Amino acid sequence: MFLVSLIASGISSSVVGTMAGQMIMQGFLHIRIPIWLRRLVTMAPAFAVVALGVNATEALVMSQVILSIALPVPMLALIIFVGRKDIMGDFRIGPLTRVGGILGAAVVLTLNFVLLAQVFGVPIPGLAAG
Repeated sequence: MFLVSLIASGISSSVVGTMAGQMIMQGFLHIRIPIWLRRLVTMAPAFAVVALGVNATEALVMSQVILSIALPVPMLALIIFVGRKDIMGDFRIGPLTRVGGILGAAVVLTLNFVLLAQVFGVPIPGLAAG
């Protein structure tokens, strides 16, 4: 049962990603891509990982590391956009929420720098070498 639910959640997340990409392409870029091509592009990386025989756990961990490194960019963009009155009007975030978001992005950035330093063997004072 767990396997079936895991597969269903993976497929649903791919579908949501494909649909979000479709909305962005149509709404902002005015580009229409056939649905079969969108599905192929969305699923191709997962199929490539499986076909190449890469350890699924290692691939998952690496994908999360890459996502973590990219995360501060949309975080900061979102904080900037939702704080602008000309975009959000009365629904813009307050200064406390903005500070919290910036602090969250700073924590993620700091942890990313620590991760990269450890990967490349740069010693960090106060952290055990591992």
